[in-house]
Amino acid sequence: MTSPVQAIRTGQTDVKTIVGGGIKLGIATAVGVVLFALLSRVLEGRTEAVVQSLSVLVGGTVFAYAPSYWVRPRGVDAIAWTALLGLLGSVAFTVIDTAILRPVDLYHWTWDAIGGGSGFWYVPLWWMGSCVLAWLGAWVHSISASRGGNLASAAMQTAGVSVLVFAALTLSGLAPFHGAVAALAYTLALIMHVPLATALRAR
Repeated sequence: MTSPVQAIRTGQTDVKTIVGGGIKLGIATAVGVVLFALLSRVLEGRTEAVVQSLSVLVGGTVFAYAPSYWVRPRGVDAIAWTALLGLLGSVAFTVIDTAILRPVDLYHWTWDAIGGGSGFWYVPLWWMGSCVLAWLGAWVHSISASRGGNLASAAMQTAGVSVLVFAALTLSGLAPFHGAVAALAYTLALIMHVPLATALRAR
């Protein structure tokens, strides 16, 4: 029998948590994509770029840290299971996207056109990227938790670093003020947060 303390230490890696979390993450992603697409239709210019960038920041935070919220990783194995949950979330979204969002023509399928009508040249990249986001988020959360930190503070720290990276990229002229750059900034911030969290733990 596993005590509550042991459960927190080892993480929640049962099938219900991993598969159920993946489905919930896929649904949350679909909701975010729909909102993003609808806002893009009614906004334009700088306002559109700001709203899209904020949406990307929120979406990145959810995808990076929601898996950790469900799994509560505290070690290597649980971090790997958290990454799997992120992967299942992207697969669940792909099913929703293919079955519901594509038929209603919610947004343009530029990437399909580039791939000759097929989405399978970039969909696996989305799966891998989603897995990496959840993996890095779990890594940061696990390190932070080992020194008494919590998930909310870890997520806020990553978001803060991403805003700084986004400002550096756009104000320096290296990249335009765009939602895609916000996604890049968040990913870079998450990567940077791992050694930062490790350094803080070592103090």
